[in-house]
Amino acid sequence: MGKAIKTLFRQFSYQILFIAVFIGAGLRWFQIGRYSFWYDESFSGLTARLSVNQILANVALDVHPPGYYLLLHYWIQLGESEAFIRSFSALFSIGAVILIYGLGRWLFDQSVAALAALGLAIIPFQVYFAQEARMYGLVVFLTIAITWIFLYAVVSRGGWLAWGGYALLATFGLYIHYFVAFLLFGLYIWFAMGIRRYRTVILHFFLANSLIVLLFLPQINQALSRAGAYLGTEAWQAVPSVLSPLTTIYYLLFTHRSPIWLFPIGLFLTLTVLLLVFWEGRRVKTEHRFELALWFSVLVPIITVTIISWLAIRSIYVERSFAVASPALALLLARGTIAAPRWSPTPYLATLLVFPIIVTLITNITTPDPAKPPVREAMLVIEKDFSPNDVSLHLQDASDFPALWYNPDIPHILADVPGSAFIFASTHQLFGGDVLEWQTAIVGADRLWLTVMPGFTGPSQIAVQEEIEATYPRLMMIDWESVQLYLYDLQHPK
Repeated sequence: MGKAIKTLFRQFSYQILFIAVFIGAGLRWFQIGRYSFWYDESFSGLTARLSVNQILANVALDVHPPGYYLLLHYWIQLGESEAFIRSFSALFSIGAVILIYGLGRWLFDQSVAALAALGLAIIPFQVYFAQEARMYGLVVFLTIAITWIFLYAVVSRGGWLAWGGYALLATFGLYIHYFVAFLLFGLYIWFAMGIRRYRTVILHFFLANSLIVLLFLPQINQALSRAGAYLGTEAWQAVPSVLSPLTTIYYLLFTHRSPIWLFPIGLFLTLTVLLLVFWEGRRVKTEHRFELALWFSVLVPIITVTIISWLAIRSIYVERSFAVASPALALLLARGTIAAPRWSPTPYLATLLVFPIIVTLITNITTPDPAKPPVREAMLVIEKDFSPNDVSLHLQDASDFPALWYNPDIPHILADVPGSAFIFASTHQLFGGDVLEWQTAIVGADRLWLTVMPGFTGPSQIAVQEEIEATYPRLMMIDWESVQLYLYDLQHPK
């Protein structure tokens, strides 16, 4: 079967690339504007609305570098619909499908290139984050480009043009997402292991990296301060367990949209195929050991971040941030499927991976995304009936930030109770909102619009809601399950 797949993908590689781009584009743009912006996407849009100087100075105090927000700042000048803003990510994601074909062909052959392109086109992780107004679609594109130009510069004894291009691309990547540094670390380990073979480019290597450091110097202080804050009081996700790297590899294929019942099947197939790819790859002798570079690109970021999180007892382990590892993962799966020995079960098991991929894609299309609640719908109701003496109050910034995006002309207030704010009050004020005690917020108002997200409410938020409910008569309530909108009469207390 492996030989048949290789022949098929080699003979029709260009046709398969065309099919991959066509299917990939359909998946990425289908219902791309279906959901409201959630917290992170709203933060992207609100930050992009700031001036260039404000973005560069990180006045919003984000943990990410300014590169993506600067690009988005100019993109939203052309349109601010959900579909248009998310299309920025989708365009780079489709570009990544084309680019991985080129890299796969240069590293291996046409058959691996075609299969990798088809895989990247339909892998749910790639599709999902191509439909988000975040930097991950761009990160995947840049990861492929950085890997390609670095490996080319090393093995082809590239001159100053190649190494200069690598330095610029790597720096650009670091200005988009800090986790690109872990990708570079993995590539550098591969380079160090073959340093005798590549000793003629050592000077180029060190000069290129010196240029990266020089170009990144303006961002160093900001990066260190935000990293220190994130590892200190702001970290919110759990410290990874010893099993986290395994589940992360599954996430890099299927994301959180995979049905729970599919998880053991998909995880078993994914890990089994990768183990076979690794074991069988040991038998294949290649001049430059590109497979090893790909393995380091997958494992070094995940393992390094895991160790940092353990040592700091604070977690920087965010699974979507490992988008830097996803192109290498797709290439390894494609290479292992094509290069498997005749007796190997790898092609059969890899083919079975299509089942959880299709199921996850169908789930993503046919079921609501719990990560993207319908805040837009709630804000449309408020906008339609909002009066000058009304107050819009939120119990958590999960709804407050989207509200500031959708209703920039309406003052939205976040209740100042423990657990309500993920980020500083100054950031809410920067975006046109505020953080106040709810009793202060309603002084002099006639009506109160209260937005509640049940999945995010803690004891403090529940206490506020119960007190409001007990004190003021309710005029209206609309329940979208993940978002609830209440309207209270403040002029006639109970």
